[in-house]
Amino acid sequence: MISDINNILLIKYLRNELSEPEQESVLRWLGDKEENKEFLFGLKEAYLLSRWEELSTRSQAAEGWKNMNERIGQSTEQLKSPRLRKVMQYAAAAVVIFMIGFGLHDQISTEKIVYNTVETSTGEQSTLFLNDGTKVKLNENSKLIYPTGFNSSSRNVTLHGEAYFEVTHDTHKPFLVNIGTYTVKVLGTKFNIDAYPEQVYVYTSLKEGKIQVVENTPESKIVSELKPGTQLSYNKRTGEYFVKEVDTDQVTDWMNGRMVIKRQTLEEVVQRLEQKYHYTINIQNLQLNKLSYNITIDKESLEEILSNIHFITPQVHYSINNKDKMVILK
Repeated sequence: MISDINNILLIKYLRNELSEPEQESVLRWLGDKEENKEFLFGLKEAYLLSRWEELSTRSQAAEGWKNMNERIGQSTEQLKSPRLRKVMQYAAAAVVIFMIGFGLHDQISTEKIVYNTVETSTGEQSTLFLNDGTKVKLNENSKLIYPTGFNSSSRNVTLHGEAYFEVTHDTHKPFLVNIGTYTVKVLGTKFNIDAYPEQVYVYTSLKEGKIQVVENTPESKIVSELKPGTQLSYNKRTGEYFVKEVDTDQVTDWMNGRMVIKRQTLEEVVQRLEQKYHYTINIQNLQLNKLSYNITIDKESLEEILSNIHFITPQVHYSINNKDKMVILK
């Protein structure tokens, strides 16, 4: 059934890596026989079941499959047909054969992986130790998803929010932190990630060791390699990034209940304040965006912070609506 198509194309379909000409080749193959459609969708279903946790964080892959499915004209309801359930048995076996043949067998495991989730609320922090000895300090309004036990080739976790990591060294098993925008890859080191979903900027700061920042794309392009005492700032809207030197002790002052802002623009300060105080802050005068600030926030109220900003830069005026939890800067 699959001898008349290059198996590499099916693997690339499963991984959402087909080019436009390759998609046309697969579409022509699907049009040859009805059973080709059934086989490919059964193959994908088996593949999804084996990688559901990883793929659930990759909306790009799901969107790619959706677009391809629309071109094929096949609804997911067909996956429920009695005939296809039989095809699924062969498809599941084919997945394993393909993955082993392409050196990707670690992506499919016969053992069910159990995941834990630790989530913190406003004003709450949490410290946990993973089964490899890695220590994670989770900041407020953050979530960490991690397996109860790591597989034989890598250590993968997913972070939403901010956390400080002290990773146990293992040359043969890199530690991967997926934040959606990119993945931080390490062997053993200490670093901080500030990646709240609502923020435009994402910050990765290295205290000790060495880390790579890798794009979450099929090419897995290395964005940057950080050295101790540096921070990568990444703009999720534009894809732009820059690296600068920072005081990592100040970056992690949140672990002592303080927020230290050093040489950050008003636009960046606003994002930090929105995350901390849960107010919506709008800057009406865009010329104010590039003003730079050094601020240490401990237990001050939002209004006290805004008053200090006005004192430092009198051209910044503010109005605060506590009922609707909104602030206007103008």
